[in-house]
Amino acid sequence: MTEAQLRAFVAVAETGSFAGAASRLHMTQSGVSRAVATLETELGGVLLHRGPGRTRVTALGEQALTRSRTILRETAEMRLGIDGVTRGRVLLGSMPSVSATLLPRLLARLEQRHPELEVAVVDGHDDELLDWVRDGTVDLAVVAGEHAGLEQQLLFRDEFLAVVTRTHPLAAAPSVSRAAFAELPFILTRGGCERLILQLLASAGVRPSIAHEVSEPSAILAMVSEGLGVSIMPSLAARRLPRSVVLLPLDPPAERRLSIATPKRAPSSPAMDAFLAEAAAWSSGVGGDAQGQAR
Repeated sequence: MTEAQLRAFVAVAETGSFAGAASRLHMTQSGVSRAVATLETELGGVLLHRGPGRTRVTALGEQALTRSRTILRETAEMRLGIDGVTRGRVLLGSMPSVSATLLPRLLARLEQRHPELEVAVVDGHDDELLDWVRDGTVDLAVVAGEHAGLEQQLLFRDEFLAVVTRTHPLAAAPSVSRAAFAELPFILTRGGCERLILQLLASAGVRPSIAHEVSEPSAILAMVSEGLGVSIMPSLAARRLPRSVVLLPLDPPAERRLSIATPKRAPSSPAMDAFLAEAAAWSSGVGGDAQGQAR
């Protein structure tokens, strides 16, 4: 077996398709298919379920995937030991609001300082990201809150904000208490942080009167703009505001703590170490003004 075969197999497993793997590896789809087929022949079994929709890993494939990732990581470490240049690939799970605001600047920094380091980003919701980082689908994941069994490095503190129309009575106040949401029609996100929002309202004894539940932040903003209710959103998600919508701080303030997570005692790599070091430097150095730019 060859490194190229292992990379092709891992890429198909992670993207869920031969087309996605071909795009990631800058190969033809037929080339990826041949590489995986040759690897299956050498290992004596089927690694991937091929069919309509997403390509899935077999039981044998799960074992091969874990070993393949280890071999590729060790290969990258061996190259690093030869010339001191950080090479390798990091698969990062992220939430859409972070991918659209924080990550571009961090990835640009990484590309400048570590041009041989490849970072691939896969978007998911909160629960998906936790599953992915725990089962090894991704190397690292941006997660909200604290979670058992994970090592977490702070990336950003994202403030929760009240979302109302400019003509709403609450818009005239400097801030909005959690109790103020008790009797108002509430538009709840189903994009991932709904648990945190419901918890912060419950801490004030509030059970919101949920009028609508939607996944896209733009849908929440549009509904608020039309007077269909009020909402609470993290600042990173509240982008491209309609002119009729305003954001107000909560009283007392509330935030979601975004961090980069890895499983405890999981094997590291020079690529992962470089990513975490650059993320820490970015967060402490220039990350503090990201919130102001996102709002």
